[in-house]
Order: sequence, then C-alpha cells, then structure tokens
Amino acid sequence: MQQTFSANSLSPLQKGKACVNCRRRKIVSHFTWWSELKALKTSLKCDGGRPMCGPCSRYSAAFGDCEYTEGGQSNGQMLEEQISILQARIEELEKPPNQCLTLSMPHASGSRGIPVSAAPISPSNTMGLGSLLSYFYQQQTSGTAVHQNALDSMPTELPFIVLQALVHNFLHNAGCFGFFLDAQAFHDAITGPNGRNLPSVLLNVMYLWGVHLSQDERITAYEPAFLAHALRSTAGSLTGSHPRTILHSAQASVLLAYYFIRNARFLEGKYHTSAAVSIAVCAGLHRIRAAPGSSGFTPTAETLSPPKDGLEEGERINAFWSIVTLNNCWTGTDGSPSNIAYGPDGLTIDTPWPLETRDYVERPHLVPRYSSGSITRFLADTPDDANSSAALHAKAAVLFEAATSLGARYRANGISRNDTELAVLDRKIDVFVAALPTVQSKTMLVVHTLAHAATVQVHNPLAKEHAFARTKAVSAARSIVDILVKTDIPKVGLIDPVLARLWKTTCFVFIAEVTRRRNQGAETQGPTESLNIVIAAMQFFAPHFPIMTEQLESVRKACNAAQMGV
Repeated sequence: MQQTFSANSLSPLQKGKACVNCRRRKIVSHFTWWSELKALKTSLKCDGGRPMCGPCSRYSAAFGDCEYTEGGQSNGQMLEEQISILQARIEELEKPPNQCLTLSMPHASGSRGIPVSAAPISPSNTMGLGSLLSYFYQQQTSGTAVHQNALDSMPTELPFIVLQALVHNFLHNAGCFGFFLDAQAFHDAITGPNGRNLPSVLLNVMYLWGVHLSQDERITAYEPAFLAHALRSTAGSLTGSHPRTILHSAQASVLLAYYFIRNARFLEGKYHTSAAVSIAVCAGLHRIRAAPGSSGFTPTAETLSPPKDGLEEGERINAFWSIVTLNNCWTGTDGSPSNIAYGPDGLTIDTPWPLETRDYVERPHLVPRYSSGSITRFLADTPDDANSSAALHAKAAVLFEAATSLGARYRANGISRNDTELAVLDRKIDVFVAALPTVQSKTMLVVHTLAHAATVQVHNPLAKEHAFARTKAVSAARSIVDILVKTDIPKVGLIDPVLARLWKTTCFVFIAEVTRRRNQGAETQGPTESLNIVIAAMQFFAPHFPIMTEQLESVRKACNAAQMGV
C-alpha cells in the first residue's frame, strides 16, 4: 500500500493525537537488530501520517495502517475491549450456580440448541468466546469426552468479529505457510455476509493459525482446543459434498503440516505432509495439462472435474507445487525419504510450473496448452520461462531435495567429488542462483537461502576430505550470511519455518570451519563473525517460534561442544 503523510508531519502532535501503536510504544519491541536500537528509540515520535505514520511505515511488515482514536475507539481497541469483556466473563463464571450450556447447531436456522451437561457455564449468547472456549478447553484438558454437538458448534458460537480477526491475522502471513488459494478472494468471502458458510475444514485450521499467531495469552490459552477441533474436522474432510472439497482438504493438510513444523512437532508435520501429497496425487494434480495419451499413472475415482475458469485451474496448479515445495523442503532438511518419487521409476510430473495468481486471469497464455516432465526437464537444463516467485520457490526446493539425496548417497557409498552427477547438479545450482532476482520479498529470501543451502548439501559430506568441497560449502554459507546482512530483519515479520533448519545448517558449516582453522593455528575471525550474524538472526525470530528456538539450542550446543564462546 502506498504510504502518504500529513503536511504537518514534522510538527509536534497534540497530546492524544498519535496513532495507537506509537502511543503504546509497541514499535520499540520490533527494533533489536544490531546497533539500530539506540538510534531508533530516539526517533519513534509519531507524525500523524495517514494511512501510516512515519515510524510505523518504516516497518510495515509488523504493522498495518495506523489507527487513531480522536473520533472514538479504534477497531483494534474495540476488538480488544470485547476480548477483555469475554475474558472477564470467564473469570466471573468460575463459581456460578450449576447450569447447563446451550449450544446451537452450526448452520441450523431456528434451532433452539441442545443442552449439554457441563461445568457451570452461562448460556449467554453474547459471551460465546469466553464461555464456550472455557467449557471446551476444560473438557480437553480434563481428558473427558466432549459432546459431538459441542465440538461442531464451537466455531459458530464465537463472536464473528473475533473469527474474522483470527482469519485476517492468518491471511496477512499466509504466504509463509503454503497457502495456495486466492487469498484476496478468501478474505472477501470471510468478511462477507456468508462468511460463516465457508468450508469448516479450512476455516477451523485458519482459526487455529489465527490463535497461534495472536500472541495474546487470553486467546492462545485455547490453542489446544482449536487444534483438537481442527484435527477433528480434517479427519473426514474428503467425504464432504462441497465442489472444492479435495482442494480445501489439501489446503488444510498443508496448513496443518506447517503448523506442526513451526511448533517443532516434526512427526505430526510429516504425517500431514504425506496426507497432502496423497490427496494431490490421487486427485491427479501432478497431471494438469498433460498431453492426451501421455504415459504415467492416471487416477480414476478421485479425478477432479474440469476447472470452471483459469483462476480455478491456477489454484490447482499452485496447490500441487505448494505441496511439492513443502515435501521437498522438509524431506530435504532431515534427509528422510521423499513422499514424491519422480523420474524414470516414479511419477511423471506434467503439471506446468506455477504463475502468480493474477496471471491466470490477466495472462492466461502463459499456461502452456500441454505440459510434460516439468521437474525432469528442469533438472536436465531444458530452458523454460517459469520465473514467478512460486515457480522459483518450487525449483529451489527441487534442487535442495536433490542435493540432500545425493549427499546422503555420498555418506553411504563414499562417492568422490569427481562424480559426474555431482558436477551436473552443482552446475545446475550455480546457474539457478546466478539467474535469481534480488531479494525483495520473503519468498525470495527463502528461495535464495534454499539455493545456497543446496550447494552446502552437495559439498558438505565431502568437506573433510576435499578442500574444493569445503571451500564451496563455506562460500555458499557466506552467501546466506550476505543475504541476512542486506535484509532489514525487523521489517520481515513472520517467516517460513524452513529457514530455521537452513540457518542451523549454515551455522554448522561455520562451526566446522572455525574448528578446522583453530586446529591449524589460522585466524578464525571471519567464520566466527559470520556465525554470530546467523545466530543473531535466529535469536531475533526465536520468541514465539518453537522450531527456531529448538534449532538455535542445537547451534548453541554445537558451539559449546566446539568450545566456542558464541
């Protein structure tokens, strides 16, 4: 959004005229990157600019349009006040007379509700968030069974302004977590009059994400309840009658996978990644625009009906590549077997590389009439024009997974650095990196980091025995550091969880290099400084980011083991 400022933005504002963020001094907490903090604290005076004041505009990733209260309460204050009222209601209801909770069935007009015996809860319809979540959370934590009607009714009983806030909180950062549907269309739908009628399987997962990202303890206290509800709704999601059931189920699985990965619950993350892959393959999403009669597995029962327009087909294309990216990033980081086998002995991936969402409508000619062997042709250096951020993200993930797989074979079989396959993949990664646009978005931050990490994965297994491999791995790690130095870290906001693993790998390269140089009596300042930069970035993101916290702890343990005072 273009930012404009008031004519008198340099003049001192009257008392009470500053925006809500500046009045609360929220901004200061976002400025901890290196030596900027002291200087920034002295220049954080609000200038009254609209839609964003000067201090907030510098870090628009952390703050939306400024809110001013001279005309009454801001929307944020009204929402916070409602949450406070609801929270107070929970406390008020801790010792009431015995009553029963009345729940209305979802989407049931005229229903009077079904009484459910429960802990003492007021049936006040205006206190849905506090009373219902309190009841549900008590049931979950006590280990007792929750009545099916209570489970089904939970989201529909929440004040709709809170539901909208939760979804908006997620959609603002959805691109970091594999959201492949049209985000603007979804936002318009949830804020419209029929917002509650959207598919529950997807809404429940988005509510979970909204709660998880809220950082408000009054809301996050109910995260286990939202998680249980989201998991319950996805269990039978493929049996739904909605025409987009398969796509919604795939999206829900992707979001749950990212949720568990972000929370360092990797086994559950792998489970939902595998579920997303299964849905995509069974639905034939890997065969979009395949030439008639081409070879490969052709699904039957779960094949999707023809898309109604270019945008719907685009969502399917983006869905497949989002799932490939998720799978390849996370099987690549831990070296586990991939859920997608492509090549001569695996699936034929014909789906064309993804475009930006708007291009499916504005530039439909970019989608080829027929497509074949997208990944195979890419790895074979066949030229293509797929340069969207989503396509580059998917390609980087493909290279990263291929590099990890090849590295695992080195460890098992002791392949030399002169291996032809190594040379081909190494060159492919170098060519890919050289053609990348500069880092101007969070997606490109991930793409560049993935690509350089792929080089690390190719060479690191041979680094101890071969100077060339060690030099190449250290150089790639330094490239990742260069990206961090050039990135305005406080402005980034939420990030893809895969960066936590990639930065840990980068740190390990520098720890090994410092150890090697120290043993040889050489200077260690360069790799030590690089290591400190990556650790500082990890420390910045670690709060409220479990996987980053876990990976940072692994780095610290490695530093201690190497007797490095970092």
